[in-house]
Amino acid sequence: MKCYDCPRACGADRDSGEPGYCSGGRFARVAKYIKDFTYEEPCLGTVSAVFFGGCSLRCLYCQNHKISRGNIGIEYNDTELAELFCKSGNAIDLVTPTHYLSAIERAAESDNKKHSFIYNTSGYETESAVTRASAFADVFLTDFKYADDGLAERYSDAPDYRKTAVSALKKMRQIRDEYEERDGVRILKRGVIVRHLVLPGHVENSVAALDIIADTVGTDTVLSLMSQFTPNGVGGPNRKPEKIEYKIVAAHAAKLGFRNGYLQEFTSSSDEYIPDFDCDTEKHLF
Repeated sequence: MKCYDCPRACGADRDSGEPGYCSGGRFARVAKYIKDFTYEEPCLGTVSAVFFGGCSLRCLYCQNHKISRGNIGIEYNDTELAELFCKSGNAIDLVTPTHYLSAIERAAESDNKKHSFIYNTSGYETESAVTRASAFADVFLTDFKYADDGLAERYSDAPDYRKTAVSALKKMRQIRDEYEERDGVRILKRGVIVRHLVLPGHVENSVAALDIIADTVGTDTVLSLMSQFTPNGVGGPNRKPEKIEYKIVAAHAAKLGFRNGYLQEFTSSSDEYIPDFDCDTEKHLF
Protein backbone atom coordinates (compact mmCIF):
# COMPACT_ATOMS: atom_id res chain seq x y z
CA MET A 1 0.00 0.00 0.00
CA LYS A 2 1.33 3.42 -0.94
CA CYS A 3 1.91 5.87 1.90
CA TYR A 4 0.15 9.22 2.14
CA ASP A 5 0.31 9.56 5.94
CA CYS A 6 2.13 12.89 5.98
CA PRO A 7 1.63 16.10 3.99
CA ARG A 8 4.46 15.11 1.63
CA ALA A 9 2.09 12.51 0.15
CA CYS A 10 5.05 10.90 -1.61
CA GLY A 11 3.16 7.67 -2.30
CA ALA A 12 6.09 5.38 -1.47
CA ASP A 13 5.25 1.68 -1.37
CA ARG A 14 6.78 1.18 2.05
CA ASP A 15 5.39 -2.36 2.46
CA SER A 16 7.63 -3.47 -0.39
CA GLY A 17 10.68 -1.71 1.03
CA GLU A 18 10.53 1.54 -0.93
CA PRO A 19 11.53 4.34 1.47
CA GLY A 20 9.44 7.49 1.61
CA TYR A 21 10.65 11.09 1.80
CA CYS A 22 10.99 10.36 5.51
CA SER A 23 13.34 7.40 4.85
CA GLY A 24 10.88 5.10 6.64
CA GLY A 25 9.78 1.59 5.69
CA ARG A 26 6.88 -0.57 6.88
CA PHE A 27 8.14 -1.04 10.45
CA ALA A 28 9.20 1.66 12.89
CA ARG A 29 12.86 2.34 13.55
CA VAL A 30 13.58 3.34 17.13
CA ALA A 31 16.74 5.43 17.42
CA LYS A 32 16.61 6.03 21.17
CA TYR A 33 14.53 4.87 24.13
CA ILE A 34 14.75 6.73 27.44
CA LYS A 35 12.89 5.11 30.32
CA ASP A 36 12.65 8.23 32.50
CA PHE A 37 12.57 11.43 30.47
CA THR A 38 11.67 14.79 32.01
CA TYR A 39 10.31 17.64 29.94
CA GLU A 40 10.81 21.39 30.10
CA GLU A 41 7.00 21.51 30.37
CA PRO A 42 6.49 20.26 33.97
CA CYS A 43 2.81 19.50 33.39
CA LEU A 44 3.84 16.42 31.40
CA GLY A 45 5.72 14.88 34.29
CA THR A 46 8.23 12.07 33.76
CA VAL A 47 7.62 9.91 30.70
CA SER A 48 9.17 7.10 28.70
CA ALA A 49 10.45 8.63 25.46
CA VAL A 50 10.61 6.76 22.15
CA PHE A 51 12.66 8.65 19.55
CA PHE A 52 11.99 7.50 16.00
CA GLY A 53 14.60 7.63 13.24
CA GLY A 54 13.91 9.69 10.14
CA CYS A 55 11.47 12.57 9.74
CA SER A 56 8.91 13.91 7.31
CA LEU A 57 10.06 17.50 7.89
CA ARG A 58 13.83 17.35 8.47
CA CYS A 59 14.58 20.95 9.42
CA LEU A 60 18.11 22.11 8.60
CA TYR A 61 18.66 23.28 12.19
CA CYS A 62 17.17 20.20 13.87
CA GLN A 63 18.77 19.50 17.25
CA ASN A 64 18.04 15.81 16.64
CA HIS A 65 19.70 15.86 13.22
CA LYS A 66 21.78 12.78 14.01
CA ILE A 67 18.62 10.68 13.88
CA SER A 68 16.31 12.75 11.66
CA ARG A 69 18.48 12.88 8.55
CA GLY A 70 18.14 9.20 7.74
CA ASN A 71 16.31 6.12 8.86
CA ILE A 72 18.61 5.68 11.85
CA GLY A 73 17.89 3.15 14.57
CA ILE A 74 16.75 -0.43 15.05
CA GLU A 75 13.68 -1.73 13.28
CA TYR A 76 10.90 -2.97 15.57
CA ASN A 77 8.17 -5.08 14.07
CA ASP A 78 4.61 -4.49 15.28
CA THR A 79 4.83 -7.06 18.07
CA GLU A 80 8.16 -5.72 19.30
CA LEU A 81 6.95 -2.12 19.27
CA ALA A 82 3.88 -3.16 21.26
CA GLU A 83 6.18 -4.91 23.76
CA LEU A 84 8.24 -1.73 24.08
CA PHE A 85 5.08 0.21 24.86
CA CYS A 86 3.92 -2.42 27.36
CA LYS A 87 7.19 -2.39 29.32
CA SER A 88 7.06 1.37 29.82
CA GLY A 89 5.90 2.35 33.27
CA ASN A 90 5.03 5.96 32.51
CA ALA A 91 3.12 7.80 29.85
CA ILE A 92 4.80 7.23 26.50
CA ASP A 93 6.23 10.15 24.56
CA LEU A 94 6.29 9.42 20.81
CA VAL A 95 8.99 11.77 19.48
CA THR A 96 8.62 12.51 15.76
CA PRO A 97 5.94 9.86 15.18
CA THR A 98 4.28 11.15 11.99
CA HIS A 99 6.04 8.96 9.44
CA TYR A 100 5.40 5.84 11.55
CA LEU A 101 1.77 6.55 12.32
CA SER A 102 0.57 3.31 10.73
CA ALA A 103 3.08 1.19 12.69
CA ILE A 104 2.22 3.01 15.93
CA GLU A 105 -1.49 2.45 15.37
CA ARG A 106 -0.92 -1.28 14.97
CA ALA A 107 1.27 -1.47 18.08
CA ALA A 108 -1.00 0.72 20.22
CA GLU A 109 -3.89 -1.68 19.61
CA SER A 110 -1.83 -4.38 21.35
CA ASP A 111 -0.76 -2.23 24.30
CA ASN A 112 -2.48 -4.25 27.02
CA LYS A 113 -1.65 -1.67 29.71
CA LYS A 114 -3.33 1.08 27.69
CA HIS A 115 -0.74 3.73 28.40
CA SER A 116 -1.25 7.42 27.91
CA PHE A 117 0.50 8.62 24.76
CA ILE A 118 2.02 12.00 23.97
CA TYR A 119 2.09 12.70 20.24
CA ASN A 120 5.21 14.86 19.99
CA THR A 121 5.06 16.36 16.52
CA SER A 122 6.54 19.07 14.32
CA GLY A 123 2.99 20.23 13.61
CA TYR A 124 3.35 19.23 9.96
CA GLU A 125 0.38 16.87 9.93
CA THR A 126 -2.62 16.14 7.76
CA GLU A 127 -6.04 16.48 9.35
CA SER A 128 -6.56 12.79 8.65
CA ALA A 129 -3.39 11.88 10.56
CA VAL A 130 -4.50 13.97 13.56
CA THR A 131 -7.88 12.22 13.57
CA ARG A 132 -6.18 8.83 13.50
CA ALA A 133 -3.68 9.79 16.21
CA SER A 134 -6.54 11.04 18.40
CA ALA A 135 -7.70 7.43 18.72
CA PHE A 136 -4.70 6.62 20.96
CA ALA A 137 -3.01 9.94 21.84
CA ASP A 138 -4.06 11.79 24.98
CA VAL A 139 -1.81 14.83 24.58
CA PHE A 140 -0.63 16.58 21.43
CA LEU A 141 2.72 18.27 22.05
CA THR A 142 2.95 20.14 18.78
CA ASP A 143 5.31 22.68 17.28
CA PHE A 144 4.10 25.69 15.39
CA LYS A 145 7.30 26.74 13.66
CA TYR A 146 6.53 29.19 10.90
CA ALA A 147 4.26 32.02 9.93
CA ASP A 148 6.61 32.86 7.05
CA ASP A 149 6.22 30.50 4.08
CA GLY A 150 9.62 31.52 2.73
CA LEU A 151 11.35 30.51 5.96
CA ALA A 152 9.44 27.23 5.99
CA GLU A 153 10.71 26.47 2.51
CA ARG A 154 14.24 27.62 3.26
CA TYR A 155 14.75 25.71 6.48
CA SER A 156 12.30 22.79 6.22
CA ASP A 157 11.55 22.31 2.50
CA ALA A 158 7.88 22.86 3.38
CA PRO A 159 6.41 26.03 1.84
CA ASP A 160 2.95 24.76 2.82
CA TYR A 161 3.88 24.45 6.51
CA ARG A 162 1.81 27.36 7.82
CA LYS A 163 -1.41 26.38 6.07
CA THR A 164 -0.97 22.71 6.92
CA ALA A 165 -0.07 23.32 10.57
CA VAL A 166 -3.03 25.65 11.10
CA SER A 167 -5.45 22.98 9.86
CA ALA A 168 -3.79 20.33 12.03
CA LEU A 169 -3.80 22.56 15.10
CA LYS A 170 -7.51 23.27 14.75
CA LYS A 171 -8.15 19.54 14.64
CA MET A 172 -5.93 18.86 17.66
CA ARG A 173 -7.63 21.56 19.72
CA GLN A 174 -10.88 19.61 19.62
CA ILE A 175 -9.37 17.76 22.59
CA ARG A 176 -10.06 19.89 25.64
CA ASP A 177 -7.50 20.20 28.42
CA GLU A 178 -7.90 17.94 31.45
CA TYR A 179 -5.56 17.96 34.45
CA GLU A 180 -4.98 15.75 37.46
CA GLU A 181 -2.94 16.15 40.62
CA ARG A 182 0.04 13.83 41.07
CA ASP A 183 2.13 14.29 44.18
CA GLY A 184 1.15 17.94 44.35
CA VAL A 185 1.95 18.61 40.69
CA ARG A 186 -0.72 19.57 38.15
CA ILE A 187 -0.27 17.13 35.26
CA LEU A 188 -1.89 17.49 31.85
CA LYS A 189 -3.92 14.32 31.37
CA ARG A 190 -5.45 15.26 28.02
CA GLY A 191 -5.09 18.26 25.78
CA VAL A 192 -2.70 20.29 23.64
CA ILE A 193 0.56 22.11 24.22
CA VAL A 194 1.84 24.36 21.43
CA ARG A 195 5.58 24.87 21.28
CA HIS A 196 7.29 27.66 19.39
CA LEU A 197 11.07 27.94 19.03
CA VAL A 198 12.42 31.46 18.54
CA LEU A 199 14.82 31.38 15.60
CA PRO A 200 17.70 33.87 15.78
CA GLY A 201 17.33 36.66 13.28
CA HIS A 202 13.65 35.95 12.69
CA VAL A 203 11.73 37.70 15.47
CA GLU A 204 9.08 38.81 12.99
CA ASN A 205 8.33 35.17 12.19
CA SER A 206 7.84 34.39 15.88
CA VAL A 207 5.59 37.40 16.48
CA ALA A 208 3.43 36.46 13.50
CA ALA A 209 3.38 32.79 14.57
CA LEU A 210 2.02 33.77 18.00
CA ASP A 211 -0.66 35.86 16.29
CA ILE A 212 -1.70 32.82 14.25
CA ILE A 213 -1.74 30.53 17.30
CA ALA A 214 -3.90 33.00 19.22
CA ASP A 215 -6.31 33.39 16.31
CA THR A 216 -6.46 29.65 15.63
CA VAL A 217 -6.84 28.10 19.08
CA GLY A 218 -7.08 30.99 21.53
CA THR A 219 -4.82 32.33 24.24
CA ASP A 220 -6.07 29.85 26.83
CA THR A 221 -4.06 27.19 25.00
CA VAL A 222 -0.90 26.03 26.80
CA LEU A 223 2.01 27.79 25.08
CA SER A 224 5.64 26.75 25.49
CA LEU A 225 7.91 29.50 24.18
CA MET A 226 11.40 28.16 23.71
CA SER A 227 14.74 29.95 23.67
CA GLN A 228 16.83 26.79 23.39
CA PHE A 229 17.90 27.13 19.75
CA THR A 230 21.45 25.82 19.43
CA PRO A 231 23.33 25.75 16.09
CA ASN A 232 23.86 22.16 15.01
CA GLY A 233 26.76 22.73 12.62
CA VAL A 234 24.73 21.30 9.74
CA GLY A 235 22.34 24.05 8.63
CA GLY A 236 21.40 27.62 9.54
CA PRO A 237 20.75 29.75 11.42
CA ASN A 238 24.33 29.60 12.63
CA ARG A 239 24.12 31.59 15.87
CA LYS A 240 22.25 31.46 19.15
CA PRO A 241 19.38 33.87 19.74
CA GLU A 242 20.06 37.15 21.51
CA LYS A 243 18.31 37.94 24.78
CA ILE A 244 16.48 40.89 23.25
CA GLU A 245 15.03 38.66 20.53
CA TYR A 246 13.49 36.27 23.02
CA LYS A 247 12.30 39.12 25.26
CA ILE A 248 10.48 40.78 22.34
CA VAL A 249 8.65 37.54 21.51
CA ALA A 250 7.83 36.80 25.16
CA ALA A 251 6.47 40.34 25.58
CA HIS A 252 4.26 39.84 22.53
CA ALA A 253 2.90 36.60 23.97
CA ALA A 254 1.96 38.46 27.16
CA LYS A 255 0.39 41.29 25.14
CA LEU A 256 -1.78 38.79 23.25
CA GLY A 257 -3.01 37.38 26.56
CA PHE A 258 -1.22 34.04 26.79
CA ARG A 259 -1.08 33.20 30.49
CA ASN A 260 -1.13 29.40 30.52
CA GLY A 261 2.25 28.03 29.62
CA TYR A 262 6.01 28.17 29.94
CA LEU A 263 8.93 30.45 29.25
CA GLN A 264 12.49 29.16 29.19
CA GLU A 265 15.49 30.58 30.95
CA PHE A 266 17.66 32.22 28.34
CA THR A 267 20.50 29.92 29.36
CA SER A 268 18.47 27.10 27.77
CA SER A 269 20.28 27.84 24.51
CA SER A 270 22.84 25.12 25.15
CA ASP A 271 23.59 21.49 24.41
CA GLU A 272 21.97 20.32 27.66
CA TYR A 273 18.58 20.06 25.94
CA ILE A 274 19.97 17.75 23.25
CA PRO A 275 19.83 14.07 24.26
CA ASP A 276 22.83 11.83 23.70
CA PHE A 277 22.05 10.37 20.29
CA ASP A 278 24.65 7.66 20.23
CA CYS A 279 21.90 5.41 18.96
CA ASP A 280 20.75 2.30 20.74
CA THR A 281 22.42 -0.87 19.57
CA GLU A 282 19.98 -3.39 21.04
CA LYS A 283 16.26 -3.62 21.45
CA HIS A 284 14.63 -2.59 24.71
CA LEU A 285 12.41 -5.64 25.13
CA PHE A 286 11.70 -8.06 27.94
